Amino acid sequence: MNTPARYRSLRQRLTDLDLKIIAMMANSHDSWPPLDQLATYLANYAPHLYALGFIGAWYALDPDDVESRSMIVRSVIAGGTAVLTARVVSQLVPRTRPFAVSDVSITGLIDHRPSHSFPSTHSAGATAFVVGLGSKPAGLSSIFRPLTLGVLGSRIYSGVHWPTDVGAGALVGAGIGYVVKADILRRRQHQLTELIIGLTPMLR
Repeated sequence: MNTPARYRSLRQRLTDLDLKIIAMMANSHDSWPPLDQLATYLANYAPHLYALGFIGAWYALDPDDVESRSMIVRSVIAGGTAVLTARVVSQLVPRTRPFAVSDVSITGLIDHRPSHSFPSTHSAGATAFVVGLGSKPAGLSSIFRPLTLGVLGSRIYSGVHWPTDVGAGALVGAGIGYVVKADILRRRQHQLTELIIGLTPMLR
């Protein structure tokens, strides 16, 4: 089998897998209302939860703990970069969302415009946040790891993304998260953190 044929075969298999998983999600809707409500909440408000978590952690940390605060700054940089990267890719690789495909029997749990779905920007940002954050502060990472898994799952369950959209978004986010964690960039991140802390007493 030549390379183009292998590519088409792999693409068809992934498409079939997407359709099967989306069909399973559609059949699960309304079977357990709390799950629908949780998925809807995460799909709608995940960015707000991350923002509140990072702001709360910033003020909860010791003002002199520049290392932990630097990790928060690094995480925000990683997440923002991943979201922007995913948005650029989505313009280059147009793909219709599951709820907007006429022969796919799934109704979106949330109101969403039928924009391009590949890759998932929420998944990219959430994964980059948690990878960029690393293991410190320990309390924050233990909260955001399961939250990130919930966000990824909610994008599929709510019918706004195909599973491969979410997988691709997570790969983009993880890659950017690891790049931002590189030792060569840490000095700059520390300098940026100290600059932010020194901007105003309110941020101490």
